[in-house]
Amino acid sequence: MSRTLYTVCPHNCPDTCGLQVNVSKGKVVAVTGQKDHPVTKGFICEKVRHYPEKVHSYERIRKPLKRVGDKGKNEFIEISWDEALYEISTKLKETHERYGGRSILPYSYSGTIGVIQNASMDRRFFNRLNTSIIDRTICSAAGNAAFTYTMGDQVGLDPEDTKDSAYIIIWGTNTILTNIHQWMYIEEARKKGAKLVVIDIERTETAQKADWFIQLLPGTDAALALGLIHVLMDEGLIDEAFIEEQTIGIDELTYRAKEYTPEYVEQVTGIPAAHIRKLAREYGSSKASFIRIGNGQQHHIGGGMSTRAILYLPALTGAWQYPGGGAIYFNLLQGKVDRTELEQPDLRTEKAMVVNMNLLGEALLEKADPIRLLFVYNSNPASVTPDQTAILKGLGREDLVTIVHEQTMTETAKYADYVLPATTAMEHTDLYKSYWHRYWQVGRPVISPIGEALSNTELFRRLARACGFTETCFKDTDEELMRQAVSSKPSEWKNDLFSGRVMKWDPEDREREEVEPWVKGTYSTPSGKIEFYSDKMKEVGLDPLPHYATVKPKKDHLWLITSPHRRGLNSQFLYQFYPEKEKPFAIIHPDISKRYQLTEGDWIVLYNNKGEIKVKVKIDQKVFPSAIIVRGIWPFKAFQGKNMNSLTSSQLSDFGGGATFFTTFVQLRKVDN
Repeated sequence: MSRTLYTVCPHNCPDTCGLQVNVSKGKVVAVTGQKDHPVTKGFICEKVRHYPEKVHSYERIRKPLKRVGDKGKNEFIEISWDEALYEISTKLKETHERYGGRSILPYSYSGTIGVIQNASMDRRFFNRLNTSIIDRTICSAAGNAAFTYTMGDQVGLDPEDTKDSAYIIIWGTNTILTNIHQWMYIEEARKKGAKLVVIDIERTETAQKADWFIQLLPGTDAALALGLIHVLMDEGLIDEAFIEEQTIGIDELTYRAKEYTPEYVEQVTGIPAAHIRKLAREYGSSKASFIRIGNGQQHHIGGGMSTRAILYLPALTGAWQYPGGGAIYFNLLQGKVDRTELEQPDLRTEKAMVVNMNLLGEALLEKADPIRLLFVYNSNPASVTPDQTAILKGLGREDLVTIVHEQTMTETAKYADYVLPATTAMEHTDLYKSYWHRYWQVGRPVISPIGEALSNTELFRRLARACGFTETCFKDTDEELMRQAVSSKPSEWKNDLFSGRVMKWDPEDREREEVEPWVKGTYSTPSGKIEFYSDKMKEVGLDPLPHYATVKPKKDHLWLITSPHRRGLNSQFLYQFYPEKEKPFAIIHPDISKRYQLTEGDWIVLYNNKGEIKVKVKIDQKVFPSAIIVRGIWPFKAFQGKNMNSLTSSQLSDFGGGATFFTTFVQLRKVDN
């Protein structure tokens, strides 16, 4: 008999959808959107509709595995949980005693963004061991740092208000694929007369539906934003009262913006000067203007500065004052979790060595102070992290003990000494909050764990016992962890949340001033205002004002952009479709196809000093002429034992320590099949 149950999508997506799950005979048979969820409204993306295939895949790991062959060769035997916990805890203790906690590196990110399965018992465990800490900067670090320097924190308007926006700019993101419910609010606003402008390097699905698509050269977003600032100032399209009350540094910004005339910006971006003036005038003439700031533009080496420059636009026009006005990037501040209670940092008694996750390859190959034990969960670094060649070389070290907690045999798991079966969100309890909307929800398991899979929290509870940890915090149940995460919230709100209701976190009083600082003009910056000019940046050797800076390709070099795939989320899901339903291809502009005498379906090799990849060609005039786009992070079997991250570098962004996936240049040559 079929049952209808409810849980939450756990993936790294701003929408954090409520899910309606049909279960029959202990199996997930269908997944749709929760109809009464105020944001999801019954609608989910294509990826999650295929969740039954993911949950019940024949590739699921069902028992603990121990390596018996060479690393990377996928040669394992099954062992019991008792054996696995004993051997792993022994290796953890031996490594700690011999080399110290800093020789142990936990590596995790957002395989789930559920509050407790992402960061709770695991953090307690590694704090207790005094291990190294991974600096989780692979996704949005440059953009987040830009918000912190400019506005004091990662703040943004409530996305539900964007249905009242009058002028909308989507900048550097394919919203229809990556934030579909934001698109639904935008469509509501358009029905009321709002105009939609999309700024991107490709005429994406989102751009095709825009009223105006503006295509720019990759990596030149800061120049465009500064060009718009130039026009706004030059033509008096700024809100002087808002600037006076809520910002500092307008004089310094005015001087800097003079350099970025529309004619100069045209030379940099490829956008006609007349279009730059038109965009600035339209934006500056609309009170409730809204910018959806995307992740794409901040994955360049100048990503921090470009985000900072874009963020100046609603401050200059005073858009924050109006319903539907302002900007959204990552709304991380709304509905804060009680991290101290959840993660127990006081368990740590030694200062930790911090490793930027984008530099994992370098860390694993470091000989002076080497990592001896790597513990991977909630991530697949062999596939998703830049400088893949270095990472695989590091993972191949025979003296490195690698433990991976995972659902399927990923590229990283194949290099492990132990692989431990992990649950999916359909099989465990978690608390969910979005980094975009303001709704919270508890997700309960809808089926029993597949095989002997354990959740993250249960794994680290068992490891703590195996290691002999006696602190009572390692006995906390999932229910207790969830309540600790929201310990400061009102009792009635918590009771409704844990009874199964979808609860909106509605900030009041002090919290509202934190999450919507423009209401009273009290920001968490050193000055208490929006900082066009940042003394804090100057103190750490950064330019206190935004500027345009990027690396330009050499002759015959092309930009390589690895944008999201409609069926994939980082390295997840695409393995389900390859090769029967989908294969990767390189999208090139007709100008490139003519230059290299290529036709649709030809094979090419993309190469640079990091490596080379063989891939089929797709010709499409929607891509910028000097760029090549390959969508998605594909399994290694799609590219002869590697993927596009074998071409990316570990160079960091201008500030924030972020990844620079899109500042990647390649050459190409035609080859036979």
